[in-house]
Amino acid sequence: MCPNKDKDISSVDQAHDEHNQINDLQNDPVRDDSSRENTTKAKSRRKSPIELRKYTKQIWLAGLGAFSRAEEEGNKLFDSLVEVGEELESRTSNVADQTVEKVGEVTGKAYERVVDTREKFEKMLDQHTHQTLNRFGLVTPKDILLIEQLLKNLNEKVDRLVDSNEQLKNEIESLRVSKK
Repeated sequence: MCPNKDKDISSVDQAHDEHNQINDLQNDPVRDDSSRENTTKAKSRRKSPIELRKYTKQIWLAGLGAFSRAEEEGNKLFDSLVEVGEELESRTSNVADQTVEKVGEVTGKAYERVVDTREKFEKMLDQHTHQTLNRFGLVTPKDILLIEQLLKNLNEKVDRLVDSNEQLKNEIESLRVSKK
């Protein structure tokens, strides 16, 4: 703001008031000499139209200057606010990225724990189910798979024994034939 603005406006208001007082005194039919002296003093303090025009022009120029300065400083203020906004956005996006990374890490760890816990629980449940079924004398699917594997192993051993037995028979027969 312009510090002389209020001073200039009050000067114009003062001149206007003085002009009205002078008119009132001149139009007053009951005036004495002392009031005429006051009128003369008021006329000498009264601003001339040229001075009033000068003050009016100063007021106008002050208004234009204030508008111009507000426009310039407004643009500077706007630019500085944009810079502050960009800095804030940069900082907040960095914080947001870091937070997302941390959440991802925590979520990954939590997921691993859940999977580990689920696997442990499944194993424990299978063991308890197996033990409970065995107490009742019932066969579980695991028992059937185990028996099946044992049977396969047993069959393989029997097949080897049969093959071995055949070889021995053939050797014995060949020894008999060769002794004769």
